[in-house]
Amino acid sequence: MLSDGYFDMSAYIYGRIKKEDMYASLKAHKSKYVSLYSRPFPKWDTAHDVWRQTFGENFYEDNTVPELTFEESSAIVNWVYRTLRNAQEREAFTKELFSHIKELYGVQNKICFVRGVAYNSEKVEVHFFSSVSGVSSFISSLKKRDRMLFFRGHSNANYSLCPSILRSASLQQNESKLYHELLIECPDDFEKCDSHLEKLVKMQHYGLPTRLLDITRNLLVALYFACESEPEAYGELVLVSAREQDIKYPQSDTVSILASLPVFSYEKQQDFYNLAVNTDISEKQFNIKASRLIREVQLEKPAFQAGIKKEDVLSNYVVYALKNNGRIVKQDGAFILCSLAAGQGSLESFRYKEHDKKIIILLDKKKHFLEQLETFSINRASLFPEIECVAEYLKEKYSM
Repeated sequence: MLSDGYFDMSAYIYGRIKKEDMYASLKAHKSKYVSLYSRPFPKWDTAHDVWRQTFGENFYEDNTVPELTFEESSAIVNWVYRTLRNAQEREAFTKELFSHIKELYGVQNKICFVRGVAYNSEKVEVHFFSSVSGVSSFISSLKKRDRMLFFRGHSNANYSLCPSILRSASLQQNESKLYHELLIECPDDFEKCDSHLEKLVKMQHYGLPTRLLDITRNLLVALYFACESEPEAYGELVLVSAREQDIKYPQSDTVSILASLPVFSYEKQQDFYNLAVNTDISEKQFNIKASRLIREVQLEKPAFQAGIKKEDVLSNYVVYALKNNGRIVKQDGAFILCSLAAGQGSLESFRYKEHDKKIIILLDKKKHFLEQLETFSINRASLFPEIECVAEYLKEKYSM
């Protein structure tokens, strides 16, 4: 909440997260926190003792906090909230919690609490919508000025704006292995891919974590993804605002440079990063020391001039997608291609702002949204035209 400026607490306050669903998910991911959901929730007065008995006195050794996935963090917060008896107690606890945050971080009178969502009113504006027409009218009223607007749908408002490869340290450190091993195991699938970007797009298509973040130019598509799952949580329509210089075409040299990064080990990527941020190293020296990166781009583009600007590997860009597969065509897809400087919160600069505040759009009554989107032929079958996806959609449609 302190970094993004808002956080949806409603699922925890109103007890919308099903215990059995959380247990099954934690168990499937072999999380040690599954033990919290293998027994009845304790009462508030005994919760600390239960935690200590479960994980021991020295769970956080040397005051270090273990790396948690989003799901594990959510599981712990939900467990704490379920030790309170009802929504009234949980809401009171939340307000008390944020009063402490105000004192600790000096944000007095800035944190607001509306409909289960806490937000810093100096950093963000929060808008709630229950219909497609309401969202559409609001988008039309925005002053887009000299920027292009793209959209992304999050089924949970607490999801971060972050590509899949950066959602855990382990994934990020093994990006090169993921990239190379998929090419080795499935060479026929990449036979017609002429560039690293095309390979990344196909990998993303099949669910491999990459440094691409999906966005779309179609508002209705983004609304579908915001509402298709997690009915217990607010969906979010993310407004991605890009200047002309932030947008690249697939044939761009800068895109070729960034798309080549997964070829290199995590250690080599860190070497490139340290060279790029070092102000004592000139661009000429950078190009000499980063010659391996130049050669990789030249393998793809023999005519590439041997010259890389430091900012080329430190800036994130919106990239239009080649419309060479049905899914991209149907979803009117584009991507944010992330650089070596990308990390948690680094893409927040793409958020649309007015009056220097991020505009946050939260969606409730998700089922109603999906029913409305169906009238525009926006559904799983239309957005995922592969035969297995269409078959699954038809099965669900006619099983009701």
